[in-house]
Amino acid sequence: MPHLGADVAAYVDGQLSDAAQRDASTHLQTCDACEKAVRQQRLLKSRMSTVATPGPPAALLASLAGLAADPPARESWWVRLGRSVPLRAGVVLASASLAVVGTAYAVGGSERVGDEVVPSYARYAADFSAPVPGPDDTIITAAAMDDLTEFGWACHDTLAGDLHRVSGSFTDSDEVIALEYTDGSARLNLFEQNGVIDPSTLTGFRPETMAGSEVWVRGGTPMVVTWDDAGTVFTIVTDVDRDRVEQAVAELPTGSHEQGVGQRVGNGLTRMSSWIGAA
Repeated sequence: MPHLGADVAAYVDGQLSDAAQRDASTHLQTCDACEKAVRQQRLLKSRMSTVATPGPPAALLASLAGLAADPPARESWWVRLGRSVPLRAGVVLASASLAVVGTAYAVGGSERVGDEVVPSYARYAADFSAPVPGPDDTIITAAAMDDLTEFGWACHDTLAGDLHRVSGSFTDSDEVIALEYTDGSARLNLFEQNGVIDPSTLTGFRPETMAGSEVWVRGGTPMVVTWDDAGTVFTIVTDVDRDRVEQAVAELPTGSHEQGVGQRVGNGLTRMSSWIGAA
């Protein structure tokens, strides 16, 4: 059987015919390239499943529902005014503003999106001196890590200035992305997985603020730092000094659930203005 190619998504979604699904499964047993493509597609699908879909504001729906009940009005100067281009543009802007505000309330705030997960903190720390990837891990190529970055995973080439990424792999039954960074002497291992942290697993950790965001820290050598953001749990295991740990945290996604309504609305209005400018 040839490579799956464009049929990767259909295979993951179970949309192929029974015969094609069986052929694809057989092919994946001997084709590393297609097997990795399927794994990346599953990771992407899993990540997208944690994204909440905001609904329109209730007030907007109510006002739209009321329009059908109103009898057609006799044409007046208000109607003629409503036909003017500047006013229509203003109405569009106001409606978009309402949508931005509604979305900000829907997806912002302190709500944490995703299933609770239990990161393998003890194993991450115990295996810190062991090679990464481990013997049972699947190596991720540099090109695949670029693809994962486009899909929303943080697979930076460097962290904390001079810590360079030297390897990447899938671990924990391919549910976790494991990355290793080093400057030749100090090391930093970064683990990323879908979900939010189960608070019961944080025994021995203390809450701290790093780079302006709340994280959980377990001291010692290696130091373990963990937090979740927008449906992804990040865990750092490292022997670098605290300043460089803070720099690494600052370069990774943090604190999106802590943004205020004003900041979220401001971001939405900025995007909206770019739409108007492009119109």
